[in-house]
Amino acid sequence: MAYLDTTLKLDDLPPGESRCVQLGDVQVALFRQADALFALDNLCPHRGAPLHEGFVSDGQVTCPWHQWQFQLQDGQCRNIPGARVPAYPVEVRDGTIWINLKD
Repeated sequence: MAYLDTTLKLDDLPPGESRCVQLGDVQVALFRQADALFALDNLCPHRGAPLHEGFVSDGQVTCPWHQWQFQLQDGQCRNIPGARVPAYPVEVRDGTIWINLKD
């Protein structure tokens, strides 16, 4: 699948903040950490909590409901073996954030 325009400007997502964007049927959690952007499926596989509302620290987001911890880089769960959420490639084009919802 090709990259999709989120219509969200990079300047509208300050470092240390996160947002949820809807791309078709997929909710994507966007995280900006320093000079890096990360995109994960927004729904925790445990009970569907919105990950963009979680606590971010040390390259991971902690689910706001039950504290499952997912690495921003690849979506792997750090405290529940075998659990993960999809992680998506992110690009910035002319100041706008684009996401590739690859399989």
